[in-house]
Amino acid sequence: MLKYCTLLLIVMALGCFSSCSKDEDNSVRLDAFGPSPALRGGELRFLGSNLDRVTEIELPDDISIKDITKVSNGEIVIKLPQNVVPGYVKLKTPDGDITTKTKLTLSEPISIAKFYKTGSENITSVKAGDELTFEGDYLNLIREVVFTDNVVVSLLRDEDVTYSREKLVVKVPLGAQTGKVALSNGADIPILIYTDKELTVAAVSVTSISPTTIKAGAELTIKGTNLQLVEKIKLEPNLEIAIPPATNPYTDVTEIKLTIPENTHDGDVTLIAYSGLETNAGAITMLLPAVTTVTPNPVKGGEVLIIKGTNLDLVTNINFPNVGNAVECASKTASQITMVVPETAQTGTLSLNTNSGKSVSVNYSIVNPVVTSTSASIVGGESLTLHGTNLDLVSDVVFGSSSDNVQITSQTATELKIIIPNTVVGSSKIYIKTKNGNTIEALTVTVTPTKLAYITSSLSSINAGETLTLIGGNFDKVTKVTLGGKDVTWSAANASTMFVVIPGNTSTGNLSLILTTADGSASYSLSVIGTGPTVVSIWTGSQDMGGWSGSIQLGSSLFTSIKVGDVIRVTVDASSVTGSSQGSFKNGSWSQIAPGTEYFTITGDFTLTVTDDIKTSLLSGGLIISGQGYIATQVSILQY
Repeated sequence: MLKYCTLLLIVMALGCFSSCSKDEDNSVRLDAFGPSPALRGGELRFLGSNLDRVTEIELPDDISIKDITKVSNGEIVIKLPQNVVPGYVKLKTPDGDITTKTKLTLSEPISIAKFYKTGSENITSVKAGDELTFEGDYLNLIREVVFTDNVVVSLLRDEDVTYSREKLVVKVPLGAQTGKVALSNGADIPILIYTDKELTVAAVSVTSISPTTIKAGAELTIKGTNLQLVEKIKLEPNLEIAIPPATNPYTDVTEIKLTIPENTHDGDVTLIAYSGLETNAGAITMLLPAVTTVTPNPVKGGEVLIIKGTNLDLVTNINFPNVGNAVECASKTASQITMVVPETAQTGTLSLNTNSGKSVSVNYSIVNPVVTSTSASIVGGESLTLHGTNLDLVSDVVFGSSSDNVQITSQTATELKIIIPNTVVGSSKIYIKTKNGNTIEALTVTVTPTKLAYITSSLSSINAGETLTLIGGNFDKVTKVTLGGKDVTWSAANASTMFVVIPGNTSTGNLSLILTTADGSASYSLSVIGTGPTVVSIWTGSQDMGGWSGSIQLGSSLFTSIKVGDVIRVTVDASSVTGSSQGSFKNGSWSQIAPGTEYFTITGDFTLTVTDDIKTSLLSGGLIISGQGYIATQVSILQY
């Protein structure tokens, strides 16, 4: 089927130029013109390059045409006057004239005298399926009838058959619309003869749609006339539903029933005809769910919430406050939906979402845990039982007077057991944090200080043979320390700092570290992961090395038990280190004790591994440690 636009088919010989070069980008070139034969009063087209530069066309005999339609730079069109005669055509351009190689020839005119609805000569109004009659001359040359918007009906005429010269009959297609009709000879550059007035084609008309408020999945009824012309229906947002044609597509249809898709939104219902014309049938509003009850309310996180109402089968999912993802329904009917409330959900507004892009808001509330009482004894470091309701919703417990973590040892809905931090003393508020992020002030308690020794520092894993430093309280009251059931060496620097020596032959694994005082024992778990070096401290203090002005001088008597393979470690105050800090190991004569030890960059603690030569030097003259940009706090020998 032809679309009546520019056809790039060369049907005539090339024109010639009078003054322009072919290699210029803006040169005018004529490739073809037509139709030829042409009709007086019809169109004559010219195809080529840069034809928009043509200023005038001269037709035979000496007829000047300046009313030129410039379709593009490669196509121009003129209308042939009635007094044109056969002959050569001349195109005038700024670069010179171009004359066609062949003559323009003229055809006996195809004419339309009148057209009408077949059987009713005075009626020019039709609808799809009616027959349309044309009367005129040379209608036997017509091969196509072109309705408005390039809706083409091919006559499929056999060239060996003789057809009526004065009359032509065609059926009005479904895609026809009001406008002028053209008769075409079907050529590549066709002759087009238009009717002098418009053909009126009946269009889709809507009288009603119902219901205008509708539930997704329900049936929408559209009433009107010529609904057989409807090819598809458009709903919001950008939904198109094809309407299957009847067995006889021209049969009058006055009603269309349409099932509304689940994802339809509020908006216009638009009927799209085969002609492409659109008819607004009216607007529809999508029905929403309605909620009558929410139970239980308040509801506990992790339990089932029941919502009752109408049209609840439209709900796709539910958004809870403080919950990132929407929650799917556990069950769903038109009158009831159920879902499990996330433990992180907070009190607020539920959003019941639908496929229509709209949602319904419902207020609800969440159950909070409540502490009603505690066990009688409230002593730091000991167990405390909190009694109440919904305590299984608690995620954490905080004492207002302490930043220490509180250990929860057991938990049910009615009872919560915790260990009071040893650092809590006197009056303190207890706060409970819930799984949904809320913090609730539970009650105020008075905590009796513990008389037991307690550890507040982290107990990380340690090697056998190393010394463990503990931070805590009541260490000045310790009378005995055991590890894995065996007594170990310990010393208390003060009430808050203690050193425990882990024997080199200690078994590996998680062992009980027990601190005993006159008032009882406190037990902790310590992971011993293997045998480490024996650490012998040979100097402690605080020596600022400045800019090579300070030093630590260690006599040879400190190294009488030194062995090859031992490591001498200098412990450095990390806060004193800069980008230019350097360390140094020298012998008693202030010479480097080994190659590369006179000065070297340090970033923290640094070491010297003992060789035969270093051992000899240490035993004869001792060791001098110096450098710049750091403070030394300890020198130790690590023996493996």
